[in-house]
Amino acid sequence: MNIFICDDNAEQTSLCKQAIQRLSKKHGIHAKVKAFPSGEALLFEAEDQYATLDLVYLDIHMSGLNGMESAKRLREIGFLGDIVFFTVSPDFAIAGYDVSALHYVVKEKTSDEKFEEIFLRACERKSRRESEVLVLTCAGESRCVPLEDIRYFEIQQRIVTVVYAKERFEFYSTMMRLEEQLFNHGFVRTHKSFLVSKRYIRSIDSTRVLLDTGEELPVGKRYYADSLASIGVAS
Repeated sequence: MNIFICDDNAEQTSLCKQAIQRLSKKHGIHAKVKAFPSGEALLFEAEDQYATLDLVYLDIHMSGLNGMESAKRLREIGFLGDIVFFTVSPDFAIAGYDVSALHYVVKEKTSDEKFEEIFLRACERKSRRESEVLVLTCAGESRCVPLEDIRYFEIQQRIVTVVYAKERFEFYSTMMRLEEQLFNHGFVRTHKSFLVSKRYIRSIDSTRVLLDTGEELPVGKRYYADSLASIGVAS
């Protein structure tokens, strides 16, 4: 878990961090925790790390950029993880729906048991997101790509292009690594240079794969039998 804490109260920041570390140790969760004294500092760091950030504990009442505004800006830059407001009052609970906040922790009032419950829920949601979203990074740019939107991957000289929705994104990887990572998510190798999502395959024969979008991709001879067997198409 990659976790940020943002609070201009150093004592409360320390208490929150200690609680997270204690729970991480108790449940065998690897957690990396970083603290920020202001919303501005948080957002500066999040600009480069939002795609790999899992959970943010945010104080609402801070000088400068307050927690609610910081949460809105996190969402605007593409942060898909969870936000827990760590504050002195639940008065902004309704406003929290605007930024899809997971929960509230009221300082010195929320019980240890409730804090633990919220933390574990965030951990479960992280695992669920990882099974549904592929995080890709290249040259300082990150993309969170929903697996259901990906039609195929193509590789040329170690540069992989993922084709999804109306987008294309290039990154460095290997087909073997992608194939192992995505096999249980409905992707099938049809060629040494192509990994295709079964959900988009309309038909397949010994020379080509036809997608629902009308795109045609090549089929390699060595992958033909395996591809047909894996998607239940008879030859």
